[in-house]
Amino acid sequence: MIARSMNDLLQVSSGLLLVDKPAGVTSHTVVAQVRKSLLRVNPHWDPRSSAGRKKGGPRPPRFKVGHAGTLDPLATGLLLILIGKGSRLSPFLMGLDKSYLATIRFGEGTDSLDSDGSVVATAEVPADPGVIHNCLDLFRGNIQQVPPAVSALKFQGQPLYKLVRQGKPLPELKARPVNISLLEVQDTRWPDAEMDLLVECSSGTYIRSLARDLAQASGTEGHIAGLRRLTVGPFSVEQAVGRIMEIDGVEMAAGLLSLSDALAHIPCLEVDETQAAALRQGTQPDPTWLDQLGDSPAKNGKVEAIFRMVDASGDLVAVGRLEQETGLPKIAAVIPTEKEDPSSCA
Repeated sequence: MIARSMNDLLQVSSGLLLVDKPAGVTSHTVVAQVRKSLLRVNPHWDPRSSAGRKKGGPRPPRFKVGHAGTLDPLATGLLLILIGKGSRLSPFLMGLDKSYLATIRFGEGTDSLDSDGSVVATAEVPADPGVIHNCLDLFRGNIQQVPPAVSALKFQGQPLYKLVRQGKPLPELKARPVNISLLEVQDTRWPDAEMDLLVECSSGTYIRSLARDLAQASGTEGHIAGLRRLTVGPFSVEQAVGRIMEIDGVEMAAGLLSLSDALAHIPCLEVDETQAAALRQGTQPDPTWLDQLGDSPAKNGKVEAIFRMVDASGDLVAVGRLEQETGLPKIAAVIPTEKEDPSSCA
């Protein structure tokens, strides 16, 4: 769903915004820019403002804008920004597979595993890039990967990158299982010692760690010199809004996907007005509703199976999940109406 008229734009308060993040800014900065630009379009979206608050009433929560997975400052490409009630969809978007175009520079290893860090190791680069090509098979499929020390992973409630900056000791970083379904060379620049790789991988894969490990398996050192995220699940950077630090809130609002479209990649069943009202009050889905799902993963009872429930207008009412033990459908998230949601921004 895309709002087209100005009146429509002022009514859009929740959704998914696909952003093409530029290099040199953090994901948090992009989120802050989106929030600021949208509030300029309509300050009523912020219930804490005088325009959006009832006199004498309690101060509601701030207008929510978040993301479904960060990108490093050096990286560009697709960033999923969740607006308003879209923040409730984060658990269903965080685990999607991703694809990247990565540039690895060989010969130098850095503390952050990318070119923003300081060089901490050097090694001679193979004269023949074929040596590196021959090591690619080691990193295809299901592998074990040790994450970077400079990362958002937390230890005792603190992100690791903050511990690094503070000079505090780090915990032992253990290898974790990841899957790299595609790893292909796109370009090789020798003797500049650079290689572009197309990577398709599971959520939780660190491309910086891949650069380090591929280089070391080839007898040298390496780090990421450039990284662009191309896809997240069914979403492509080609669909994304560009110049995000420059455009206004009207253009951002015009690019919002509806909450239902944000989950278009999962099975869908339609509920009537009575069923929708019951779901929003906490009533669990009737197992007979699953007949609408046909042979989808949700109908087949896979543990990870989720499905969306929409009303006759196509608006998202709730997200359901099958319980592993019973196989019964349960509510995983409810999307309240504007009147039911105390933090509504419309």
